[in-house]
Amino acid sequence: MKLYDFLARLETLLPPETAMEDDKIGLQIESEVDFVTKVLLCYEINSDIIKEATKLNCNCIISFHPLIFNPLHKISFNDRTAKFCYELIQNKLNLIIIHTNFDTFSEGTSKILSDKLNLKYLEFLIPDKNYSNFGMGIVSLPERPISQNDLLERVKNVCSSPLRYSKGKNKEIETIAIVGGSGSSFIPQVLKKNIDAFITADVSYHKFHQAKDKLLLIDPGHYEMEQFVPFGMYELFKKDSELSAIEFIASEICTNPVEYYPDIENYKKLQKLKINKYQ
Repeated sequence: MKLYDFLARLETLLPPETAMEDDKIGLQIESEVDFVTKVLLCYEINSDIIKEATKLNCNCIISFHPLIFNPLHKISFNDRTAKFCYELIQNKLNLIIIHTNFDTFSEGTSKILSDKLNLKYLEFLIPDKNYSNFGMGIVSLPERPISQNDLLERVKNVCSSPLRYSKGKNKEIETIAIVGGSGSSFIPQVLKKNIDAFITADVSYHKFHQAKDKLLLIDPGHYEMEQFVPFGMYELFKKDSELSAIEFIASEICTNPVEYYPDIENYKKLQKLKINKYQ
């Protein structure tokens, strides 16, 4: 499939209009190869991902996190972003970013974690005004009311991570909001809906104060709650008949830069074991 035909199909499945306004999605690196036959799906770009794609004879990478977010004022091999741009071009790899337009997808980032937590989807937290199948964040239900500790244990086990949290007002949890990644700015919307628990990442000290005794606010970590995204993209693209000629592979590499101390439960090892293999 021609590169720009491939891009057009991706935009049909995940419209750019459903992404956050300042997001950097779409084609970021256009190599000399103008067709797509084999695609590596990854969480973010680093040298190990580029080596993996090259070894697998891929000619395109779809990354969840953007490589280029701020303008490049110079190309320096000492700069992380510039270095990876150089390596991608050198290895004739196209790079496409699918980020918050996957976050807002009905089967996207937040829904994937909800399913992993064995929760039942109820509704979008903030529905998209123009696309019925898209919205920011979701609200889900446990199979029955559960205790705060039960939910904390479930999140810890699924995300393979230590948790930061503030206690909510309800002893039993009946409604749970999820926003994959940095979603603490949505705390007011969660509180307005009188939801019992909120799972998101990158929560600041003052945001925990905002939620204390009102909402069980759980932060398992950014990578930790989004680590299943390449799997979700794989499932979406593999069932699309117009992409049937293209081979998709979910990366086997854990790109999480965070270490844990003391790592009593071997969190990093567990994260690596959870990376899905689709060969």
